[in-house]
Amino acid sequence: MLLPKVESCGSAALMKILNMKKIITLLLTVLPLLCSGQQKGFDYFGLESPGDSIRLFAPGLVSLENSVDGSLAISPDGDEIFFSGGKQWPESKVMHLEKIGGRWTKPEVASFSVDCYAAEPAFSPDGRYLYYSSSKGSLDISQYCIWRVEKVGNRWGNAIKVIDVGGSDTWEFHPSVTKDGTVYFCCWNSLENVGSIYKSECTDGIYSEPEKVNVPFNAKSSITNPFVDPDGRYIIVAANKYEGKNDYDAYVSYRGNDGSWQTPINLGEKINTPGDDDSVDISPDGDFLFLYRQNDIYWTETKNILKPIPTAY
Repeated sequence: MLLPKVESCGSAALMKILNMKKIITLLLTVLPLLCSGQQKGFDYFGLESPGDSIRLFAPGLVSLENSVDGSLAISPDGDEIFFSGGKQWPESKVMHLEKIGGRWTKPEVASFSVDCYAAEPAFSPDGRYLYYSSSKGSLDISQYCIWRVEKVGNRWGNAIKVIDVGGSDTWEFHPSVTKDGTVYFCCWNSLENVGSIYKSECTDGIYSEPEKVNVPFNAKSSITNPFVDPDGRYIIVAANKYEGKNDYDAYVSYRGNDGSWQTPINLGEKINTPGDDDSVDISPDGDFLFLYRQNDIYWTETKNILKPIPTAY
């Protein structure tokens, strides 16, 4: 009578072993995928979060000595960074860092900026394109327009000009791109020293005629340097001659239920100083705000600056 029991126990043990092997095989298959997913996103160079304080960001990597640094652009996957660097505009360059084999390269002039002056890079939300402003091909180095490069494999392709409103006294700056391919940018009238926000929609690779964006400041305000939420739920701009402020301050305008931009809200004294505060950018994960002071890049958390954003409007 013992033999059947032994056989029964042996079968059960064998089944347990086979099941364990299946579990181990499954874990070996799934864990690398889980780890890979966890590693996606920007590592912030291992820096501790600044919390509510404003701190210098990554000195020696993106906040460089003897350089005018700003307009930080982080790839959606977190493996590439571009920013404006070098001399004061218009003699600026786009700088580039890349994470290779788990290590970040040193900042170098981006391949598409070696032969020209360029500034203010911005990724498309899918990471396929990098937009920036440049005077490439112009005899007047101040004649900045919106350009674009495409990521092909592991390399960036040839630069093409995609937006030029026209006129030697009208320049285009600070592109920002939504998920549907719409490019928001600053159109600057160099004769009147006044900026306005424009947008151009991309359909099948063709950009529409730029049209002015109605962010409701007063008629005297100059409005510059948009950052648009990838879902188009809010826009951050800099404006002067508004709320009695002659210097530029950063404001946020949220999209209303009817799709229009609502009354701009000043980002407050934490972000805005008595001088000009003309540009901010938000990290791809939405957690951090980057601002530019004293020729360097600073950062702080967004949670007490931007209000919770509805998923739909």
